[in-house]
Amino acid sequence: MLRTALFLSLLCSSLVAQAAPLRIGVSETILSLPLYIAESEGFFQKRGVNIEFVNCVGGNRCVKNMLDGQTDLATATELPVVFNSFTRNDFAILTSFVSVSNDLKVVGRTDLNINEPSKLRDKTLGYVKGSASQYVLDLVLVYNGIDPDTVKLKTITPETALAALANKEVDALCIWEPFASRIELELGTDVQLVPIPKLYTETFNLIAMQSAIKSKPQELERLVRALRDSTQFIQTHPEKAKALAAKRLKIPVVVVDKIFDDYRYRLSLNRSLPRTMEGQARWALREGHVESSLPQPNYTGFLYPAFLKAVEPGAVSLQ
Repeated sequence: MLRTALFLSLLCSSLVAQAAPLRIGVSETILSLPLYIAESEGFFQKRGVNIEFVNCVGGNRCVKNMLDGQTDLATATELPVVFNSFTRNDFAILTSFVSVSNDLKVVGRTDLNINEPSKLRDKTLGYVKGSASQYVLDLVLVYNGIDPDTVKLKTITPETALAALANKEVDALCIWEPFASRIELELGTDVQLVPIPKLYTETFNLIAMQSAIKSKPQELERLVRALRDSTQFIQTHPEKAKALAAKRLKIPVVVVDKIFDDYRYRLSLNRSLPRTMEGQARWALREGHVESSLPQPNYTGFLYPAFLKAVEPGAVSLQ
């Protein structure tokens, strides 16, 4: 009996190794921790799915790579889905696997005394175009009664964010973790976090091309099962998860420890997700970020809950 089980296990591992891998664009962020866990703890192999990571900086780039045919899936917030939904519909969100209300931070220069949102008025502000950084910065300005037309907006990338502040190319910027913490570590007292209200709860999602959904349904369901294993592992082994996050993101464990409890790792597809996307679509149309003549999509059509329903039915509540 033991020999039979061992043989079947080895056979399964062999078949997984021979199968063409599912290529996933994995954003280099603590939001991607469930994927890092699944790889390090062998959950992909356990569930019988062959995965290849294609690392990218920012979910907007991961989605672009997927739409360009470089990967089968991507990890990203829902905003890149919204931006691309106006021109194509050949992709869908399979599951959210983490939610957080303050992953996005506003970092300001200390010499300008930018210690509250009102001090952003008439300043040069950096943001990452096509990402949640752009959306959150606009929310912060409007919420604090600052007309976005009265500030100077400058596009940056996650890689240039630190230099933009250090070289005084921008007075403040909006960026996600771990880049915000890295900036704080590198620039020290030259910068400070600007306290902002929690105006937006972002989800981080597993997004797939419809071609992959149609051609590899069994593999995608196994992938979702592996992510469920990972989220459960994070909940039961938080210290080990923190250590892995620090190692993968190349930041001190104390930094991870400071922000870790902000993130809620669990699988879900809730009605709040398409509602959030509808609001983002109206914002994108109103602010001219997409062509104003384009119709607003129906975002329930950009969700594919079948795999999550099979894995964890109670995690789906779209009615």
